[in-house]
Amino acid sequence: MTLSTIRGHLSMRRLAVVGMGCSLVAASGCKVDNALGPSNNQAIVQFINAANRYATADLFVDGVDALPGLPYGQGSSIFVNAPTTPRSFVIRSAPDTTTLASSQLVVTNNATYALILTQRTSGAGLLVLPDTVSPPPVNSVGLRIVNAAPAAGAVDVYLTGADSTALTTPVATNIPLEGVMNYQYVGVGNLHLVVTATGTKTVLLDVNGSQLTAGKVRTIVVVDANGGGLPVTWLAIPDIG
Repeated sequence: MTLSTIRGHLSMRRLAVVGMGCSLVAASGCKVDNALGPSNNQAIVQFINAANRYATADLFVDGVDALPGLPYGQGSSIFVNAPTTPRSFVIRSAPDTTTLASSQLVVTNNATYALILTQRTSGAGLLVLPDTVSPPPVNSVGLRIVNAAPAAGAVDVYLTGADSTALTTPVATNIPLEGVMNYQYVGVGNLHLVVTATGTKTVLLDVNGSQLTAGKVRTIVVVDANGGGLPVTWLAIPDIG
């Protein structure tokens, strides 16, 4: 099996190399742990640097620098082998290699995991999100958010049509820092995902999802501005499609 064939086999869930405020339909390639044959198990690990305290961060897998120098507000992905024993994932600041966060994880064949480096009052955290996505109903798309923006505080989420100011009933409320919203599935068409300060109609973020076509699912990672603080911005993980 060639390297391009391996990439094609797993590319449904690879994370685009994207920056803050990117398109919901952005796509790109990813790096590969190694070029193994079809008999070897592999999984996809998506790494997002959502901690603006760290201008760049490295993802080490079992002591190997698998994703070096990932800038704040960007994400990328790798394929990793999926043995039956845990693999070590360590996030280190670059270039001083200080360990920021780590996790031991048993990865399974063809699974996808998102590792999101978050900023806390002191130091950093690491969200490990295994794949839980389901295909949306016919003629629908799916959206959820991960709140990785310290400046936002707890947030509410609305899904609206063309008028993103028509905020009636939120689909999720009081999502704290490092909180994850359940997937919401809605029909294709005019669609905005609006994030507000919890308990208010103060808009922090308005993501236009109208360009999403049927069957696509995205996770919106809400992050602080490039220099920290407000206004918050976002990047998207292509969960399906």
